[in-house]
Amino acid sequence: MSKISLHGFNNLTKSLSFSLYKLHYLADDNAIAAYNAYIAKRFCADKLNVLLTDICHAIGGNVLNVAMQDYQPQGASVTLMISEGEQAQPLPKYLSTSLPTKLPAQLPADLVAHLDKSHLCIHTYPDDFIQDSLSNNIAIFRADIELSTCGVISPLKVVNYVIDTFNADVIDIDYRIRGVTKSSQGGKIFIDQVLNNISDHISSKLLAAYTVENNNLSSQNIFHTKLCKSKVTLKDYFLKYNQVKLTKIHSSEIKIQIARELQQLYTKSV
Repeated sequence: MSKISLHGFNNLTKSLSFSLYKLHYLADDNAIAAYNAYIAKRFCADKLNVLLTDICHAIGGNVLNVAMQDYQPQGASVTLMISEGEQAQPLPKYLSTSLPTKLPAQLPADLVAHLDKSHLCIHTYPDDFIQDSLSNNIAIFRADIELSTCGVISPLKVVNYVIDTFNADVIDIDYRIRGVTKSSQGGKIFIDQVLNNISDHISSKLLAAYTVENNNLSSQNIFHTKLCKSKVTLKDYFLKYNQVKLTKIHSSEIKIQIARELQQLYTKSV
């Protein structure tokens, strides 16, 4: 097995973490069954592998090896071995001026990708899709993603891609830099880029859809940004919105319920 050269290696570890929350309104058992079917079809291990590979390419990494497994009754795992590469692939371009209207909800899954001394992982946490477990018929889906890199590649390159792909309602993003590397003159370096806020790396198109708050400990190289959808649009919370018959009163009640849930997730308070 050939070794990967680390000559001139940047010893800083840069870790980017996402907690992404998406809500869906499930009115009855039929809606729950449809949702489960949608998740199982669209987010098997093959699809999760594509997601990780896109993230790998977005930061300029190369996939060395892939292992993946689906589980019964549900769930999937994917592992990628990755090396830092010179041939970065561009992020997908936005095809319209509006955000996607549906979140690609996922199966419970653990994914790990290693970038010579770094890693990429995703864990998903859906609600139990049974009627009695839902709060006001609202299912909360959460996906946690963490990308840690060493070397010159920056995890911040994938911020827009992850937000756009998941179209989550509430997002917590953490970025932290640890370790020490040296300049060509021998001086110590604890951060290798100018950074004020994570939100500076989010496109104006995405920011327009969210309320944004930054909370940083810059002296410790710890940065945190949280986002919450600023407008509740009902079609974003139904898988088959065109087939749903709602009165104006019922629509208003559902909007209030969803807005309340979003605020609780955003502020971490009930």
